[in-house]
Amino acid sequence: MAPERMEFDWQLEDLDQWWSKRPFLKDAFSPTALRDAILHLMTGGNYRTITERAVREKLHVYHSWLMQVVQKARKEFGQEWPAKLLGKLFEKKDTDESLRNLEVWLLGLTHKTAVNLGLLRKDEDEIKSFLKEAIKMCNEVSSNVQWDTGTVTVDLRNNSTGETESLDLLESLWLMQMVGASTLTVRGSNKAIYGKRFERAFLRVALEMLGLKKDSNFWLNIERDAEVEREVDGEVETKRGRIRIDIGLIGVGNQEVSEDKLNRVGNNGIVIVDKLGSRSNVGVTAERKGVKLIQIRHNFPLTEMYEHLKSLVKVKLKKPPETKEGLKENLLKLPDETFKSVV
Repeated sequence: MAPERMEFDWQLEDLDQWWSKRPFLKDAFSPTALRDAILHLMTGGNYRTITERAVREKLHVYHSWLMQVVQKARKEFGQEWPAKLLGKLFEKKDTDESLRNLEVWLLGLTHKTAVNLGLLRKDEDEIKSFLKEAIKMCNEVSSNVQWDTGTVTVDLRNNSTGETESLDLLESLWLMQMVGASTLTVRGSNKAIYGKRFERAFLRVALEMLGLKKDSNFWLNIERDAEVEREVDGEVETKRGRIRIDIGLIGVGNQEVSEDKLNRVGNNGIVIVDKLGSRSNVGVTAERKGVKLIQIRHNFPLTEMYEHLKSLVKVKLKKPPETKEGLKENLLKLPDETFKSVV
């Protein structure tokens, strides 16, 4: 009787435990966390200083997991661990998100690059061939690289057992490519996730702090229709109809995106951005189109919204505090439901 094939341990239980021990990642969009983030924005802060912490924590967790998986694979499969791991992934045909990530990281790629290269999972032979050629090229490069002090290698130690596996130069370089691919994946996905959620939260909370009521004085996430050619983030009722608001945590170097938003909102509309460069022409374009352009960075954006809207809307607005302490007190008065409904 043939010996029973042992299932490779993907260390997923350890990965789950690491996630559970990172409270910031677990509660990144809790009402408390969103209050802190919005206060940071309302006092002119850079939202990336908030998201960077979450990104770094995710990277530490994923990188630790990758090293642990590779350490175990090196022990079981020797120097052929990349190809053997890929084969094990194909055998498993698992839908676990972490293993789907591992499948492309093992190739030194992100999901987007894998798709662009035509490396779809249904063609397993093509993917295996790609990995083989990529490692061959890596080996050719590494064989021509010399250091006076010797060859750089990586030792991977399992802290619970004390077992150590040493990677040679080629294996070490390949692990670096895997780590690099995971870094690009995490940073790319988190930029979209955190940015959009902070935008939604900021806009709703700002309008409610001014005394406007959702679905009565303002509306969010307006889809494209016969009157609105492109979707916008919000609309506010005024004495003569509605004006549009669009927000994008857009930084320096994204002038085209900012100008696109100006075209969406029209006369008296509001466009909120993170920061404009010193040479940006968006401000001039906004003034010509009659659009109120508000920059968050180094500013009190809620005060600017108040000054622009107070003569346009039907209701009397609440003048916002102009101190961090005052804004924090107002944020604490808002019910948690205000923050929960935007994520």
